[in-house]
Amino acid sequence: MNAVQPTPQLHQHKVRQGFADVDFLKISGPTGDWIVFDEPLNQREFTPEQITWLCDRTHGIGACGVVKMTVPQASAQHPEYHVQAWLADGTRPENLAEPARVATYALAALKKIPVEDTTHHVFHIGTELITTVYTPSYVGVDIGQWSYITPETGMAAGSDTLVMAAGLTDPRPGLGIRIQTPYVTVAVETFEELQGIDLTETPSLEPSPHEPTGLSFVVPQNPLIVEGMGRIALRHHPSLGSFHDLGSAATAATVSFQLWTGLTQLTIWNVATPVGDIVVQLHDNQRVSTFITLNTVFSGRL
Repeated sequence: MNAVQPTPQLHQHKVRQGFADVDFLKISGPTGDWIVFDEPLNQREFTPEQITWLCDRTHGIGACGVVKMTVPQASAQHPEYHVQAWLADGTRPENLAEPARVATYALAALKKIPVEDTTHHVFHIGTELITTVYTPSYVGVDIGQWSYITPETGMAAGSDTLVMAAGLTDPRPGLGIRIQTPYVTVAVETFEELQGIDLTETPSLEPSPHEPTGLSFVVPQNPLIVEGMGRIALRHHPSLGSFHDLGSAATAATVSFQLWTGLTQLTIWNVATPVGDIVVQLHDNQRVSTFITLNTVFSGRL
């Protein structure tokens, strides 16, 4: 007698049973939407299969990734925050700034830190320590150091790549910046030209990148400078091989635009994207912080 094969519905039900009565938050912002679990005792292990089910936008909750916080009780004098994170396909992200940012906002949403005060936090994510700042208006993250992908060409010529995209009449020079993972930024002439780029088609890069590379198109806003802050608009093509977060893309675009314009005195830039603004602050020694407004989409129980 042949064994009865489980139906997809039964399989999903078994996956979901592993999360019975588990509370979660859904948090969203310009850098994506995330499902957050608060697991103080770290008793629950998540499998890649469970992660993909949770992030499925048809059958699960729907998100670009999952964050699990292991946070000590509020009575701890110097609490250490430990975080694990997964992308929607069940893999671990290379860029850990956004999980730390989301976890910081979740602490406020869960009333584990003061919601009306500015507070600083250190998160243990894998082998990294990531510093964040919470304010009622935004969450800032130190996302590390940037570098040129090809220093000699990038610094001397301001470009190291030739990019062609649907909607452009000719190839444009781009500059490669590495901020954890590589990003290429291309400047266009007008906002109308920026809007006319068809990002449903994959642009071509010459030379072809040897690793997954994000690609952004930028244009200065008018006026370029308001109250000492630079202003650019950005559209991002994330699917050149892997997940690339918009915060790092905005950072690469800011570094590139500062080099092109010579506006080294401007260390704070507002990057307008179709899904919200990202503020980029450039520090000494090529370190960068980004500041983003997040929102609680909803809370629930599985």
